[in-house]
Amino acid sequence: MKELREKFMGLNKLVRVILLVIPFVNWIVEIIVRWSFYLEKKDTGSLIMALVATFFFGNFLGWLDAIFTLIEDKLILTDLEVK
Repeated sequence: MKELREKFMGLNKLVRVILLVIPFVNWIVEIIVRWSFYLEKKDTGSLIMALVATFFFGNFLGWLDAIFTLIEDKLILTDLEVK
C-alpha cells in the first residue's frame, strides 16, 4: 500500500485532483492513501480518517481532499510530502 500512496503523491497536482473528483475512483484512492498513512503513523487521528473514508463519507472526503490539494498540495489531516 505504501508504494501506491507514494505513486499517488508523486503524480502531477492536476492528475491527483482529477482522481479525487471522480466518484468511486476518489473513494478507492482515499481508502488506499488513508489506510497506508495509518499503517505508517499508527495514531488515532489517521485511524479515524481511514474509517471515515472507508465506511462513511469516502466520496465527500475525496472532494474535500481535491479542494485541499489545489490549495495546500496535500491531503486533509496528513503530513504527506509531495514528491
